[in-house]
Amino acid sequence: MKNTPIITIVLFFAISCIYAQNLTSTDFNSNAAGQPIKFNNFKTQAAILSGSFASFKKSSSVPTDGSVYLFDSWNNTTVIKLSKKNYTFTNFNFNISKEAFMSQIEGDSIYIFDFKNIDKVIVNGKEFKSYFSPSENKEKIFQVLYEGADFSILKKYSLKFIESSPDPMLNRSKNKIIKIESYFMMKGTTFTPFKLKKKFITKIVEKTIAIPLLEDYVKSNNLSYKNENDLKKIFNYSFKTK
Repeated sequence: MKNTPIITIVLFFAISCIYAQNLTSTDFNSNAAGQPIKFNNFKTQAAILSGSFASFKKSSSVPTDGSVYLFDSWNNTTVIKLSKKNYTFTNFNFNISKEAFMSQIEGDSIYIFDFKNIDKVIVNGKEFKSYFSPSENKEKIFQVLYEGADFSILKKYSLKFIESSPDPMLNRSKNKIIKIESYFMMKGTTFTPFKLKKKFITKIVEKTIAIPLLEDYVKSNNLSYKNENDLKKIFNYSFKTK
């Protein structure tokens, strides 16, 4: 039977997908950082996390500048935090289009993590959480820039796709993917668009700290209202003095 090997491969992959729903080890980084993980090693050494296998698909024959992935490479130090355990990874990325965290397996396979049982994911020091968005009526993944008792400052990633054109006047022989960053202040279940500007930040903290005192702190520590890392320091200082 000529089709027997093909049927065997399909069945093996289907069984593996079912197995992946209840994986049992604490670390599947048996290979060098950032390198595709061997399929058998992944099955036996993956963390107890829900998810599914999929394959990389080439969506277009037209060359494309940019990527749907947040990070430039798969070599990213990652910690997945559950309620009682932490799991570490090095072969990891975030697909902005699919809004899902993934690990690259050998060949053209990837493992897509289901966020429903995850508390948070920290990639290269950046913290990500899932929040319910009333406007979209579903869970969405945000990067957490600041998390306080009364509100959080969140960052959302999205993509803009610019299609190529044969028109020589447009000089657009390739498709182009542009990453877009949006900021929100989450208070309760309300998401308010937020900008990394002094007037937005001082408006939030003006009841907590004297603005001249805050300005002295920012200046003496060479901080910027437009810098994400500095923003956390500014809020921590402002509410610490409350």
